[in-house]
Amino acid sequence: MTVDGSALQTVSRALAVLSCFQDDAELGVTDIARAQGLAMSTTHRLLRTLLESGFVEQDSGSGRYRLGVALAEYGHLAYRRHRIYLAEPHLEQLAVETGTAVSIAVRHGTDAINLAFTRWRETHGHNLSEVRFPLHASALGKALLAWSPVTRAELEELPYDLGTERTPQHAAALSAELELARDTGYALNDEQTEWGFRIIAVPVFGPDGHARFALGVRGTTRLMIPERIPFIANLARVTAATIGEAMFSEPAG
Repeated sequence: MTVDGSALQTVSRALAVLSCFQDDAELGVTDIARAQGLAMSTTHRLLRTLLESGFVEQDSGSGRYRLGVALAEYGHLAYRRHRIYLAEPHLEQLAVETGTAVSIAVRHGTDAINLAFTRWRETHGHNLSEVRFPLHASALGKALLAWSPVTRAELEELPYDLGTERTPQHAAALSAELELARDTGYALNDEQTEWGFRIIAVPVFGPDGHARFALGVRGTTRLMIPERIPFIANLARVTAATIGEAMFSEPAG
């Protein structure tokens, strides 16, 4: 079966429309059309198709759109496929031991995507933590890069305009941070994505010896003081090793 260019363009546009909802927002047709540079009529057609398939749903009162339940179904399938449920008890235990918030993430393009979180704690404040973080700015991303075969060209292509003034501004600065991470055994995000918070991350190694996932520990700067970070990092490494053994040694259920 051959697929013509117009069909591929339609699929690409539909995926781009879905990407508008990454912040879990409710959006109107105009918002989406403006964000993607699409005609209103094209945006309407794409949204109707996504609505019929359950990928988005529409508020009957406001007429605005939000992510639909079909994505929740696929999310659960991915959750089972990556066997994240095997990691969750260990994430919770580490969170209790350290008083922090703990998550596990995987690389997707130039971002680290959190796949599971511990229950909300004081370290999260009143807002939910984000799901997607730039690789170069986040501890999770740096852990995924530091313990994986990454080329200099890949580092050069990362979006260094994202982050705070503490974030690496170019590939050379990031390479230095990755080397430091390998030396210390953990990657550090010292207020590089959010003021007032420090995050450390360690790799969860796959059978090939590379970082398949990253385990992140997040806390306020008052909790994550420099003197305490090596102790927390050591607990995180032990937890990551236990998670790796559970996820890659047990037979699939």
